[in-house]
Amino acid sequence: MEKNIKELLGGRIVNTRVLTNQQISQLMSLGSKKYPVIYQEGSQYFCRRCLTEIDLADFHDQKMYCRACLNFGKLRKGDELIITNSNLSFHIPKTPMTWQGQLTNLQDTVAQETKSAFQKQQDHLIWAVTGAGKTEIIYPLINEALLQNKRVAICSPRVDVCLELQPRLQQAFRNVPIGLFHGQSQTSYFPTPIMISTVHQLIRFESAFDLIIVDEVDSFPLAGDEMLHQAIYKAKKDSGSITYLSATPPVELLANVKTKKISLSKLYQRFHGHPLPEPQTHLLLKKSQFLGINPRIKKMLSSLIKSQTRFMLFFPRIPEMLQFAVSLQKKWPNLKFVTVSSKDSERLKKVQQFREERASAILTTTILERGVTFHKVAVIVIDADSEEFSKTALIQIAGRAGRFKDAADDLVHFFYQYYDQKIKSACCQIKQINQQAVNK
Repeated sequence: MEKNIKELLGGRIVNTRVLTNQQISQLMSLGSKKYPVIYQEGSQYFCRRCLTEIDLADFHDQKMYCRACLNFGKLRKGDELIITNSNLSFHIPKTPMTWQGQLTNLQDTVAQETKSAFQKQQDHLIWAVTGAGKTEIIYPLINEALLQNKRVAICSPRVDVCLELQPRLQQAFRNVPIGLFHGQSQTSYFPTPIMISTVHQLIRFESAFDLIIVDEVDSFPLAGDEMLHQAIYKAKKDSGSITYLSATPPVELLANVKTKKISLSKLYQRFHGHPLPEPQTHLLLKKSQFLGINPRIKKMLSSLIKSQTRFMLFFPRIPEMLQFAVSLQKKWPNLKFVTVSSKDSERLKKVQQFREERASAILTTTILERGVTFHKVAVIVIDADSEEFSKTALIQIAGRAGRFKDAADDLVHFFYQYYDQKIKSACCQIKQINQQAVNK
């Protein structure tokens, strides 16, 4: 067998243009199948890789190609795709899960409901508050799949979430190979029993996984992106199932719950049993940048810095964040802080720097609204009334606080000029969740 041919197996979608004749021959002999890149249904044309419709009006006399998945390599009309055999066999230890922790009674109930849905090949939604321990809840589910020699994909729309999940999953399943793949990954794909990836990477697969776990299903860019949702379904085997995780599930998923297309588990309580920190709201009579840093914000930051409390500052847009950073450095020249955004190539390193407490503050946009966990931090939203902050975003941002038992009372502050409906709704929903947790 030609070197590295195994790295192409496992339901991978590969353009024959990047393969040698020998590789094509070997893949076909191993049960792979060949398809035209573009297929036709009636008068409509579709991409075989991402299933997106191709509009002929976009091309005129040009050769047709798929623009939707162009980042994964150009697919032209006339090209052929090989979809490789997805029937892989892995050596799985008799006891895949090495995690020795213990779930709470509520967590265990959700874990058992989720396992039951998987056994019935039923798609399932875990609707749990931020900090409820969703990652630990899925450990028994993953263990059950591995014991049945099933293949698992755990994906998220955000790279940051994948990077946070990988070490936790590897610690929980120490003797099971786990692959981590995303657009910035330096590692080439190789088949593993557990794959952690961004949702975008599922575009490269078809009928590959028995269980797909989608974390932060309501997060950008997955929310509202039909191509990415199709990629999830396409990557699942016909006999497989999908488990969704969310603290703020989208209305489409809840509609599917209502019509019983998917089953549901709810968890209103954080794993440590303490309530969600409820935001304190602050009216700014002047803009947040007034006098460099608005005096009301400056007073808050001065108190945090004096008490050596680490903090996260969320901004609606990058320019405001960078301008604030200049003022912050000028006012407190000895304060060690980092700024991160989606445009920052050093973002992952800076987040790790803050996680390791080598920085006292982190200034960020909504890129860190979810999927990251830091110990003992105050959370502050600047200009919470900006249109960039939705109700869901504000709830997720508030959820960065109080995630540890010894710091369950981390502070959350919303600064704004107008107390709008989304701020009111976010605060009310957090209160309602806390009340529901008490009633449970």
